[in-house]
Amino acid sequence: MDGDAVEVDLEVEAGATLVVFTQASTKVFRGASSQAVRATVEGTLVLMPDPVACFRGARYRQRVDVALRGEGACVVLDGFTSGRAAYGDRWAFERLDLRTTITRGGSVVARDALRLDAADGPVAERMGRFEAVQTVLGFGGRVRPIVDALLAPSIAERDRVVAPSPLPLLSEGGAPAGAVVRIAATSPWAALAEARQRLRNLPDIDAVDPFGARH
Repeated sequence: MDGDAVEVDLEVEAGATLVVFTQASTKVFRGASSQAVRATVEGTLVLMPDPVACFRGARYRQRVDVALRGEGACVVLDGFTSGRAAYGDRWAFERLDLRTTITRGGSVVARDALRLDAADGPVAERMGRFEAVQTVLGFGGRVRPIVDALLAPSIAERDRVVAPSPLPLLSEGGAPAGAVVRIAATSPWAALAEARQRLRNLPDIDAVDPFGARH
């Protein structure tokens, strides 16, 4: 609703694994709303919310800030859809402003930001055939199996485009300490399926697949 502001603070102690997910997609209605997640992580954080769906006239701002300490590691999934395409609300929001920042010891090791604003031109024209976008970030030695899977080969097809990149900070042995993969697809289901495929090693870090666990 207009004016809603949700703020969440998380703390993951050393040796612990916390999996956080939502019950359903975050629906953003007409007006301005925001969400902020702040996490201090010494263990392992797996943050996997459902995608954001902004409806006509919505203005949404989201900030995710993860502060890693010691051997802390994280996996963060962030996604959004075109809204209610079946009802004519396809990319009809006014503004979507997302930013995820991961720090270690006070230094930024990864930042992913996206802003789509109707004031800069029709969003639907810029998004073309795509109906959903997913971004997955993984960082830290404790989530190495996820980082390796995120760096699977890129894909360029009509129904999906997948672009993985290693994060520049190097761990011991020269392997990337983290990775990011960006996914655009012609349906929300295709985008989520690709993200889940790249997250298939969650059991290897003692974390469940929250999407599969619901069925």
